[in-house]
Amino acid sequence: MRTAATNATEHPDVDPDALTRLERFGGSKLLREMIALFVEVAPNRLLAAERAVAVGKLTTAENELHSLKSSAAQLGAMKLSRLSEQGEMLARGEMVTGITEILVQCRGELARVESWLAGEREARGA
Repeated sequence: MRTAATNATEHPDVDPDALTRLERFGGSKLLREMIALFVEVAPNRLLAAERAVAVGKLTTAENELHSLKSSAAQLGAMKLSRLSEQGEMLARGEMVTGITEILVQCRGELARVESWLAGEREARGA
């Protein structure tokens, strides 16, 4: 079993078992397609949230981050999912300053997740 990276509070940054569950459910083809879809869509969701915050459309930002939270969790990107949830809550509370910092963190974490998923896809032959 692979060891997931963890942060200081022992919450996993990634959950490789989430990918294993997807692979068991739908095979390598489903896993490959889900990873490809995430890599294509997630950056656009984050960009849409950033743009929405910039123009004061916090409900749009909330919705984009909600979608990102769910898709990240489904693929085992747990830190990105948690950050997206924090951003979603801040958008709901109209806390623009806080959400801006979370979006910066999401951008960095998304880059790490994309790299992790590429490695997992290669390792699993998906």
